[in-house]
Amino acid sequence: MPEITLEHAHRIVTRGRTAAQDSGMNAVFAILDQGANLVTFSRMDNAWLASNELAIAKARTSVMLQAPTETLNPPLTVGEPLPHFDHIHTGGLLLLGGGVPLFDDDGKLIGGLGVSGGTPDQDAALARAATA
Repeated sequence: MPEITLEHAHRIVTRGRTAAQDSGMNAVFAILDQGANLVTFSRMDNAWLASNELAIAKARTSVMLQAPTETLNPPLTVGEPLPHFDHIHTGGLLLLGGGVPLFDDDGKLIGGLGVSGGTPDQDAALARAATA
């Protein structure tokens, strides 16, 4: 099976941390391999502690469903009540923006990145910047 190397994972996290700093955010980054096992984890100073588990859940979701989590989330509107939580977080999966699957040059799944620290849209933007 193809796999993500620690060096590759660190490059992704470095790009994500730079994007977060540029946007004034403190975020958490988790990269899992294609079997949803943790490869690397990075929590920026002053990032929310709750973001630790959220980043891992977003990475797991992107691996399991091989899709960006922002395409899987229910519509959320600021100031409106959240839909029933079971639709957002179920079985260790988190259906909110911030998770992206990682593929090798041949299009084979090698892992997933999860980002947490802002709104789902901000997290998704950081994940895209980290993998650009």
